Order: sequence, then C-alpha cells, then structure tokens
Amino acid sequence: MLDLKVRAVRFGTGKPKICVPLIGRTFDELMAQASQAKKVGDAIEWRADFYEAVADEEQLLMTLMALRDEVRQLPLIFNLKTKAAGGQLELSAREYRRIYEFVVTSKQVDLMDVELSLLDQLSPTFVRWMQALNTKVIVSDYTLDTTPKDAILLFRLNMMEHWGADIGKIVVKPKDELDVLRLLETTVKAQSFVNLPVVALATGKLGHFTQVAGSLTGSAIAYGCLPNLAAEEGQLEAKTLRQLIKAL
Repeated sequence: MLDLKVRAVRFGTGKPKICVPLIGRTFDELMAQASQAKKVGDAIEWRADFYEAVADEEQLLMTLMALRDEVRQLPLIFNLKTKAAGGQLELSAREYRRIYEFVVTSKQVDLMDVELSLLDQLSPTFVRWMQALNTKVIVSDYTLDTTPKDAILLFRLNMMEHWGADIGKIVVKPKDELDVLRLLETTVKAQSFVNLPVVALATGKLGHFTQVAGSLTGSAIAYGCLPNLAAEEGQLEAKTLRQLIKAL
C-alpha cells in the first residue's frame, strides 16, 4: 500500500490522520468552525452539502478562498455528499459535476471526495481530469443499511483503484460487534489487495473502534467532529479521538 503526501501530511503511514468536518450552513458558521477545526485536526473536510449557498458560484468561490486562507497549510477536502450517500442534498449527476468542476478549477482545495456510485454517470476520465489539475481524489462508497461481505468490500476498493483514486474510502453500517470485527479484518487484508491508502469506517457507536484502530488496521483517516457538530451519527469529538489514537 502506498502512502500519499498532501502538503505536509502523509496519509497511509503512521497513525490515522484526524480529519475534522465543517458543517456550517452559512458563511459565518463555516468560518467559525474552521477557526476551531484547524486547532485540533490534521486535515479539514468541508461538507459542502450542508452549505446553503453551495449552488451560487460567486458565493462558493468567495467561501473557498476564505476557507483556504483560514486553514492555511492544512489539507482541505471538499465533499458534496448526496442524500443517497447519507448527505443533505438531492443532486443530478450533471449538477454534481458542475459544482465539482468549479471547485477544482478554483484551485483552493487539495482533495475532492467523490462517490463511487456516481463515477459511471460523470465521465470515465473525471478522476484523471481532477488529478491533472493537481487535485487529489478520494473515491468513497457508502452502505447505509448493512456491512457487505468481505469480497464485496474488497471488490469496491479494487474499483476505486481502477478509477484512479488516490485514497479509497468505504463506510458501512454495522448491525453488531461481529460486523465491526469483520470490517477491521478486511481493512488489514486490503493493505495487500490494493496499492493505495484505504479508509474503512463503521457508523454509529458500534463503529467508534474503527475510528481509533487505524494504527492497527492501516486505515488512513479518522473523522472527529467539533463539540456538538457531528457530521455523522455517533461521531467522536476530535480532541477525544486524538487522545484515544495516541493511547493505542
């Protein structure tokens, strides 16, 4: 498995890097969150599906530039998560692509998080196009109601590599502790199955250990929120997450 350097941060080597999501609905909310997130995170994810003005290109550009200035040299990830993936927005593939192309050409972000299920509808060269503009790409797959079989998870990671992902991310919903243990085991297997950094996470309280166990399994990123600003169900606060990861 390769590691990936983005600015001064290496994903896929050492302990998992803590990524703090921003979920502000307005410019002021977003910037206040960014000011706090940069103090506790190794990377920042803008969950732009929460943002009320995401479809307004003038407002979007201003916000991107302000975020870049605020987080300085921390890696900045853009993620416009659709409702099908557990996000806030219903978007056509055409609108999704328009926003992603605008963000990439702004040159304000370091990584784009793209849903695996949409790539067929976007373009066979969409990932390569973003990379040609010096933007790294996380390709993500979300299973919101169960934990797929190991072979399916490994196949999806293989598909991410096929599309050209710089990082592959899988997120599942565990029904019990056995699902969590199986995901951890699959994450270890993935290190010899694909040649890219892997992020493997389970949602909810059952999934907490998948956030902190990256040092053992090789999962490259852990997502920790600001106080009372969880982007996902059961998300741990970033400060708590760092303490737990440090203890392992």
